[in-house]
Amino acid sequence: MYSHTRLAAVLGCAVSLAMVGCAGNSGLAPSTGSTTQTQSQAPMTGQGWIYKDGVLYHAPHYMATANAPRRDVSKAILLNYGNGPVLVAPKAYIILWGYQTYGDADGVAKLLKTYSKHMGGSGHNNIYTQYYQIVSSTKTYITNPKRQLGGVWDDETNAVPAHPTDAQVAAEALAGVAHFGYDANGSYIVATPHGRSSNGFGTQWCAYHSATSSGGKLVSYTNLPYMPDAGTSCGSNFTTPPSDETGTDEGVTIVEGHEYGESVTDPNPPTGWYNGQYGEIGDICAWQNIQNDPFGKKSYTMQPMFSNATQSCVQSY
Repeated sequence: MYSHTRLAAVLGCAVSLAMVGCAGNSGLAPSTGSTTQTQSQAPMTGQGWIYKDGVLYHAPHYMATANAPRRDVSKAILLNYGNGPVLVAPKAYIILWGYQTYGDADGVAKLLKTYSKHMGGSGHNNIYTQYYQIVSSTKTYITNPKRQLGGVWDDETNAVPAHPTDAQVAAEALAGVAHFGYDANGSYIVATPHGRSSNGFGTQWCAYHSATSSGGKLVSYTNLPYMPDAGTSCGSNFTTPPSDETGTDEGVTIVEGHEYGESVTDPNPPTGWYNGQYGEIGDICAWQNIQNDPFGKKSYTMQPMFSNATQSCVQSY
């Protein structure tokens, strides 16, 4: 995967219609609004924050497709802490936006639910426990609770645009916050349905995570399109699938696993755990050494994530 700097520069104008200005990580115009960040010490103003169509959100951090060039990564690198928040007791809130209206022939909703039910307590998700946040001189490590699925909402009320903009995805994430309630440790996953994805999906990127604000409090969210629509570009038939999923939909767990890990360790990019050259915990290891990992009695296709402890990409910790 590209780092945020490189991929944001490439996609900033062509894909993210809500971005202001075209440059790398440091070239985005500041937000025109202001709000108070009460969850942690990381502000929701300034560089990377955008106010558009009535929604305040951060410039997205994209996961590149499987076809993107990948560089060799030196083992000498580390993720650095940017003094911002992490999700210390992570939970996933799945928003199935229009799935009943547009159909789910590949069973993505079921896979997302079962995967999210079983990821808590796994060796894979234990990778994140080596990372922490510091607030008022207090260091708190990320935990790996067994139950990390906070809820699933089938939203058939809010119409899904043909190509949702970044502002519209952020607004849907906030609709999820209104439905589930606000969780400072929540990763709100906006799963857009078959045939309804943001511009650039499958050709330039597979998913992204970002942040928005609910009543001045930070909300971490993911734009997760319908992975089978992108085919091999976003993981379909990448490797022999485990019995718990099919080749067509194994990109779902590869990509959502990637985005969830980054939402947990860097919910307000890049103020969490980040490397200025290679990006986030999933970026460094994207589309490398894809394996079928155990999650209790289940198994799902996953990419490794970067471990500072070993300075390498690992499948578990």
